[in-house]
Amino acid sequence: MVSVPFLIGLSVAAVVAVLIGLRLGRKRDSSFDSDWPNDSPGPLAQERTAQPSAQTKKSKKQPGYAARFDLAELARRLDVPEQQLLAAEPTYRIAKIAKPSGGTRRLEIPDDDTKALQRCILRRLLATLNAHPLACGFEEDTSIVDAALPHQNRAAVIRLDIRRFFESTSADRVQNWFIAIGWQPGAAEVLTRLTTNDGHLPQGAPTSPRLSNLINSPLDEGLLRLAKQYGGAYTRYADDITLSFNFDRGRKLRGIIQAARRIVKSYGYTLHGGKKRKVLRRHQRQQVLGLVVNEQVALPRSKRRWLRAVRHRIENGGEASLTAAQLKGWESFCSMVQEQRDEG
Repeated sequence: MVSVPFLIGLSVAAVVAVLIGLRLGRKRDSSFDSDWPNDSPGPLAQERTAQPSAQTKKSKKQPGYAARFDLAELARRLDVPEQQLLAAEPTYRIAKIAKPSGGTRRLEIPDDDTKALQRCILRRLLATLNAHPLACGFEEDTSIVDAALPHQNRAAVIRLDIRRFFESTSADRVQNWFIAIGWQPGAAEVLTRLTTNDGHLPQGAPTSPRLSNLINSPLDEGLLRLAKQYGGAYTRYADDITLSFNFDRGRKLRGIIQAARRIVKSYGYTLHGGKKRKVLRRHQRQQVLGLVVNEQVALPRSKRRWLRAVRHRIENGGEASLTAAQLKGWESFCSMVQEQRDEG
């Protein structure tokens, strides 16, 4: 699982980049109206249009677009010779890093040549395609605030976690997705070989986060429809799923969780149980990705008190648990949360 302290730590460390890169407070449209068939999250970058034409909308009824892009076209777009693409033999090394919440995270790190090809694929083929608007992780112009905003001031918040998210995103799904957006099977096979390892998306490859969102647009739409059926809200941040509702009846919420479990299972995933499955009601602290949403999106009160204490110590020359630069990063992060909340 992508842990809460890990997510907030990343946000603080990169807060300057976040403030520049995000369009603060941009309200995301929860109605996903892709220009492409339900199993085809988007076209290739050069073919995408800003608004779907009547012909494009009509084609939604078809099972998918005819494969029209071959290996030569792939080589042209990547500016890499065909033979080099065919001869590429990706290798990965395994690295384990400690999670802030305890335990370890297993990463599959590609060799340098493979990593360079993956970055090229990301930049030239994947970067401009449309993921579902409620997939908030790894996406430009989104943050944990976008994932939390739809759930503020709700009677009940359900938090679910997908088990082994990247490892459970199969190479077959990746290849089928490349074919669905227009690549011929031979080119799709090459793209799949370059972006998967041992039959799945490798956590640690530059392409995996974006591919996981693009491929899972139908999953996101299915869970959104489930939430809307009961007047609720839905967002996903990587493997963290959040649903919220204006009622807190236990039996009804348990039924929704079971329905969500079936939807997730239909795409090859399973949900964690136990302490990683949470139903939070108004009398509890409703927290989404480290942000409290009981009334409005904010950092937890304990975190705000700690930051005030750190600021007081630094201003009075005392010993503090953060440096002045780290404190400034946290304060900028707090400002970003407040601005996105107020403008959202």
